[in-house]
Amino acid sequence: MGTEAPSPTKMSGEGLFCCHIFEPWRFAGAEEGQKNASNIEEMKGKKMRKAAITLTVSAAMILSLTGVSGKAQAAVLVDFLQEKGVEVDISATIDVYDKYVWRGFRLDGDTVMQPGITISAAGFEAGFWGSWDLESHDVLSSDEVDGWIGYAFDLGFIVEDFEMIGISIGNTWYDFPEGSTYSKEMYLGISLDTLLSPYFTWYHDYGDEENGGADGNYYHFGIGHSLTRVEEYGISLDAGYELGLNDEAFIEGDGGYSLFTLGLTVPLSETLTMAPSIGYSVPFGDLEDSADGNQKEEFYGGVSLAYSF
Repeated sequence: MGTEAPSPTKMSGEGLFCCHIFEPWRFAGAEEGQKNASNIEEMKGKKMRKAAITLTVSAAMILSLTGVSGKAQAAVLVDFLQEKGVEVDISATIDVYDKYVWRGFRLDGDTVMQPGITISAAGFEAGFWGSWDLESHDVLSSDEVDGWIGYAFDLGFIVEDFEMIGISIGNTWYDFPEGSTYSKEMYLGISLDTLLSPYFTWYHDYGDEENGGADGNYYHFGIGHSLTRVEEYGISLDAGYELGLNDEAFIEGDGGYSLFTLGLTVPLSETLTMAPSIGYSVPFGDLEDSADGNQKEEFYGGVSLAYSF
């Protein structure tokens, strides 16, 4: 599941939303027993066709947004709202990672492509995000299409000194086409505009377990920092740490993970940036327990392209 509330350590490879079947530990524990040559060969044709479709759709999404026609359509919408005194930001991303790791779960060990689009105005934000695996080296499948809406504001309206305190609330809808499963999740976050940009976010998955929901909670604590290393080109070094606690969400007990991230942000133009990054996820508690979550340490990497209007 790939869509998270904004945070200083967000990496698309770490996922916006959730898992394909919503019970990733069952796949992780049984993967070796299920994977055999006949199954893999049987899936290859389908996966190759799907990969081609995914590349086409993703490219079309980005090109439609960044091309002349897409720019013109976006400009019309932006100009209309700006005439009404509303500042609008539209951005599109397309990421490729060597695996899909989300909140300590390995949802896919194959290379994934993850396109997304976000529109924000007057504190509100809405968007769509997807993830598709491009290979068939394991039996996991993380195909996913998500949508979300949220609102963010600071507390400066109470006391001016409280401007450094940010609040975010919202809801995410998860859909997993191949498994015909879906879920929904609300979130509430708080962040501080100060040294290391600390943040805390509570996520509550209130989806029906029979349909693929978790009916559980996640608690995320994190910090992050960026340092401009090449002033002339605006290239920055970005590092972050996140501690995630899991309260019976797709596991029977309690557990969590530590996530370390490191990357670069490289401006390619005034509107286009490239961000290669790596992540290291370490599960603990029942998330790591072979009788429950059965997750292991994961190292992954990839690159993100972001275009803003």
